[in-house]
Amino acid sequence: MKGTPKRLLAVWLAATFLLVSVPLVFARGSRGGSHDVNRSSNSGPGGGGGENGLVLRVNPAIGAPGGLVAVVVRTYAPRPVRQGQIIVPITQPTTALQANLTFAELTKALRPFSSLVSALVFSQTNDASSQASLAGLVDGQSASLGFQSPASGINTVDGPLAAFFFRLDPAVTSGQTFALSLDPVQTGLTDSQGLPIQLAFRGDALTVRAATDPLLVRADGDKVSLGQPIELSVNTFEPFPVSSGRITLTWDPKIAGGPPKVALDPRYGKASFTADTSRAGRLVVNLQSSDSSFNTVPGEIVAITLPPSSSAQVGDKSSFSFDAAGTWLANPQGRKLGLRLVNGVIEIQ
Repeated sequence: MKGTPKRLLAVWLAATFLLVSVPLVFARGSRGGSHDVNRSSNSGPGGGGGENGLVLRVNPAIGAPGGLVAVVVRTYAPRPVRQGQIIVPITQPTTALQANLTFAELTKALRPFSSLVSALVFSQTNDASSQASLAGLVDGQSASLGFQSPASGINTVDGPLAAFFFRLDPAVTSGQTFALSLDPVQTGLTDSQGLPIQLAFRGDALTVRAATDPLLVRADGDKVSLGQPIELSVNTFEPFPVSSGRITLTWDPKIAGGPPKVALDPRYGKASFTADTSRAGRLVVNLQSSDSSFNTVPGEIVAITLPPSSSAQVGDKSSFSFDAAGTWLANPQGRKLGLRLVNGVIEIQ
């Protein structure tokens, strides 16, 4: 197909993709979820279980060529799940169709993963069983995960529901991006009674970084209604084992009504921690992971809740920032990792 006109190639691929058909697996509710979801939403369509249904989100992911990538699917509200199926298409923007490539070259360019390494589903009753696979599409790849929990222990606590682990193809290049979405027809969950759960879907992207680039760690702020608790977090975007670390964060003490509460979700790995909240507007978290499993699942590795301030007003803002000198993470050998720290903002609405 060398030399095929670009427009004709794009049309041919689109037409071929339309011929790929799959059975309807679950009854569907709303297909909403295009809006942003505030982690601390309490009601309405932005919440974890508002009028658009339970939000099922694919977290953003980052990986280096040949490295391990984790694609994590999470919720924002607890809702017990007995069984389900998640289909994640991985595709590249249509600009990739503009290259003057053979069909084989183009197909390879649109498929970032060389293999599916493993997958897991979290159940608070430890009874989840699952089966995962990775398949090629005309315009990319598709990862599927079927699972069940006889005790309906999946998603009794909101947060990470499932994770795929892939090996990124060594041929991908730094700066490439791939869309991570959820197939709204084939993806579905059933509750403890076996009834379909109404869902809203949110996708994100996989970004390829250079092998020498530092690891992104982000302080996620919050846009919160006046008088509501402020939900903050420290987030990672790729799996890298951590044996120990210190995270130091600062904010304007006037925006909060007292010291923060800190939590580490064991789904992101085993770790113990201490939290120094002795100075207003400053938090120091020291953590230890005896088996270096901390952050083997990336995401919201530290969750922080600030009580609301009685003197806060609508429009108040504060930075939510790392103290770089007091923030580090170490690998299993005890060596400090190269980190790129990105700060956030707290805003009262």
